[in-house]
Amino acid sequence: MQGARLEGLPLFSNLSPEEQAEIEALLEPASFGAGEEIFEEGSPEKYLYVLTSGTVKVYKEIFPNQRQHLATIHAPTVVGELGLMNETKAAASVVAEEPVEALRISHEAFLEKLKSGSSTAHKVTYEIGRTLAERMAKTDESITKIVARLEDARSDRDFDVFRNKLMQEWGF
Repeated sequence: MQGARLEGLPLFSNLSPEEQAEIEALLEPASFGAGEEIFEEGSPEKYLYVLTSGTVKVYKEIFPNQRQHLATIHAPTVVGELGLMNETKAAASVVAEEPVEALRISHEAFLEKLKSGSSTAHKVTYEIGRTLAERMAKTDESITKIVARLEDARSDRDFDVFRNKLMQEWGF
């Protein structure tokens, strides 16, 4: 039943039917209304969400109390990869643009699979790394555009605030 939803997602595309069933056993349903926050930047990220329908927008705080739209993501896809891998805080806010239906996997349940030596969990971890690398490249492009706009406007105060935030909070 849920397998058909997982098959179209790159994160699960290299899994056999048996391995998909192993992941499906961890899934629980979730839904969000239009405008509802799925992740709030800086808050704990405890789940990976498999979006089965709907659209979300991703925002990053650029200046205090000012968010910048980074991306619009359409289902089917996943969000919350970092939270699945470790106990981290959300790097950005993710907001449902319209009603969203999803399936979620908790950090704890996935970590137990990894600890038990599950090859399925290791395959998913590899795909999460690939997904994060792709998204990081897109984020870099967005940041470059923001910096270019700030330099064009050349508000020294705004540029200094942005640069400081970039160096202090977005460090790798």
